[in-house]
Amino acid sequence: MFSRATTLFFCHIFILALMAGTPLRAQMIATPDQIALGGGVAYSTGLSAHFNNPANLMIRKDHRRHEVTVGLGGVYRSTGISVRNTLNLPDEVLPYFVPEEPGSSTLVTDAELERYFYGSDRFHQTHSYDMIPVGFTWSGENRAYSIALRSRGISSFEMNKNWFESASGSSGSQAGFVRFLNESYQVHHEVSFAMAREVTMINQWQAGLNTLYVGLAPKLLIGGMYSRARYRSEYQAVEEGWQNSGFMEVQMAGDMTRYLDDLLASGNAAMAFRDRVSPSSNLNVSGLGLGLDAGLTYIIPLGDDISLSPHSEEPLRKSLRFSVAIIDLGAIRYSGNPGEWASRTVMRTYPDIQGNQVRFDGKPGEFLRYIHDDSVEEVVIDNLNRIDDSAFSVQLPTEVHVGTALQYRWFASVVDLNYRFNSSDFRTDGWHVSAGAEVRPFHFLPLMGSFQLNPGGDTAVGAGAGLDLGYLRASGAIRLFRTQEEQARWNVNSISALSLQIRF
Repeated sequence: MFSRATTLFFCHIFILALMAGTPLRAQMIATPDQIALGGGVAYSTGLSAHFNNPANLMIRKDHRRHEVTVGLGGVYRSTGISVRNTLNLPDEVLPYFVPEEPGSSTLVTDAELERYFYGSDRFHQTHSYDMIPVGFTWSGENRAYSIALRSRGISSFEMNKNWFESASGSSGSQAGFVRFLNESYQVHHEVSFAMAREVTMINQWQAGLNTLYVGLAPKLLIGGMYSRARYRSEYQAVEEGWQNSGFMEVQMAGDMTRYLDDLLASGNAAMAFRDRVSPSSNLNVSGLGLGLDAGLTYIIPLGDDISLSPHSEEPLRKSLRFSVAIIDLGAIRYSGNPGEWASRTVMRTYPDIQGNQVRFDGKPGEFLRYIHDDSVEEVVIDNLNRIDDSAFSVQLPTEVHVGTALQYRWFASVVDLNYRFNSSDFRTDGWHVSAGAEVRPFHFLPLMGSFQLNPGGDTAVGAGAGLDLGYLRASGAIRLFRTQEEQARWNVNSISALSLQIRF
């Protein structure tokens, strides 16, 4: 007969095997542990658990009960960057959240178009950051607390290849085509307080040291600039050439609204942006809201581990854990310069359509400038009308996480499933899976890795390492994916670092 510990071990391995064939999608998460492992809802502890599963604040990795963290965060770029330029990734992401003065337009090359639209007529790009400048956690025998400041941003767009293709009315080569360009931009800041404790009533019903923890982390949300815009332009072949109709809808708050108002009044997009949008625009409060992160973790100690017994000061070394968490449940209500615009549908006819050879990057304010500077599409800007100036609410991109973690001394393996709602990056909501492991060849040297299969069969891996001296810890991680180009190569799309963590 198998022992209880052996049976639980094989149950965890069975779950890993079932998930090995499930499509995975890499997610942007702030902490090195989560990027390197591909998840961690059941394994993360300390400040990493605060926004991922606050119930895990009760889990001790060290006998020290206090933890101060300074400089935790990461950046993400969906199209990635070459491995040799990994350290340049933060500089590549920064201009998407610290608005710069508009520069000269850059023409897109045929090679870039081939890379952007390889095997598809749609191109999507997302940049995001997640920073926790400071946080403090404290764990007691029956309760744990944490407080943290956080700043997050996402800038995402999608467009199709027809923007860059010409069409002649005399060719009769196609009956019609569509151009679309959609953009989403949001920055907000959080002040969060987390609480965790044992579920004493349930724990007392069962024999042994099995323990259930619950955690809640309510947070105040402070909105910076916000923008969501959609544009669709349809072309039909007629005798005179091409008949076109375009429609745009825009929802904005903060300095983005001032920028659009000035653009419509002056007709000068570059000047309006310089006058109304600055590097500090995301620190101006345009909305307030409330959010909640919550989780449950059930721990089964293995072997001779007695760290869950009353009055124990020992960290957890051998266990099987099961967790469920819901994060980013909440919304921000934008009341600082809110506005909603929509265009009248105007029909016009062109003898020929010239492809736009200017590259679109999706930086702040670029959506309106890009269409305004397009000689074919710019007329839609003149037809924008403000249809509402009342406050509006935007839901957070809520996620449900389910996971398991097996830890046995120097080895740990983790499996995560998560379902996303209200996606703000033009990706489909749905279930995603990740799996990873951590080994410690030396007690002070955690090495982490994960293997992932993205939708469409693309592969991705995470890797990270840390220096854990008990009272002091630092770590870093990267996530790589394999591009879809003909000459496929490995690119880095995420990088994260923990500057300093002090335990006492």
